[in-house]
Amino acid sequence: MQTHYVDAHLHLQDPRFEGTAHKVLARAKEAGVGLLFCNAIKEDDWPDVAGLAAAHQEVVAFFGIHPWFSDKVKEGWPQRLLALAATLPGTIGIGETGIDRSCRIDFDLQKRLFTTHLELAAEHNWPLSVHCVRAWGALNELLVDFSRHHSLPPVLVHSFNGSTEIMKRLIDLGCYISFSEALAGGGQTRLRETFLQTPRARLLLETDAPYAKNPDQKRKDKDTVNEPADVAQLYDYAARLLQVESGELSDQIWDNATIFANPNAAGR
Repeated sequence: MQTHYVDAHLHLQDPRFEGTAHKVLARAKEAGVGLLFCNAIKEDDWPDVAGLAAAHQEVVAFFGIHPWFSDKVKEGWPQRLLALAATLPGTIGIGETGIDRSCRIDFDLQKRLFTTHLELAAEHNWPLSVHCVRAWGALNELLVDFSRHHSLPPVLVHSFNGSTEIMKRLIDLGCYISFSEALAGGGQTRLRETFLQTPRARLLLETDAPYAKNPDQKRKDKDTVNEPADVAQLYDYAARLLQVESGELSDQIWDNATIFANPNAAGR
């Protein structure tokens, strides 16, 4: 069987891909990447993300507002998101959204914005891609509180770097856990231990391109950006950790990703 990779979180609309996104996608296809979750980080990104998804069937558009831009939200954004989503024939998702204690934006404002994203995703049963930095307890609390009154949508926690205990709590809520190339970084013994304990049926891998760098790129090369074709190296590394064939792992993650991205088709 031909290897087919998923890149579960990236940003093809980033200015660093301006004018080259189609070539980047061609290289990804050549490397065996057949499904990509492209996440907006602010409303200005939405048209570019929608255009990429419309032009490339392997790209799933995720529309949202990153917590770093929580203080720049314009009134009526949920309605504009819904209107844009209605123009795309295929699956869409909500994201990137979340909470982040490392930025200076008011944390209560971040939580309110995240909750609105969560409500949108739940109402339409759309997949949700979540960013969380130094706020794992708060994220768990928000999801638990929401689940007491509503069904949670499919939730992907991207570039996970929390503890094994947090991972297990999120798994209990039905979340998917996505690991980036940080998994292969130096000093990440605990993260690798958490990865090994993550249930295979809830596991995803991502580049977070262009932000993260793949395991073979030197950290000192600050001008080099990651791209989705590089995810193949992460699959190989993860397969070695799990002591399975890379093809077996890619098959499992493909199944996980298609269920996550198509909950209505899956009867979730």
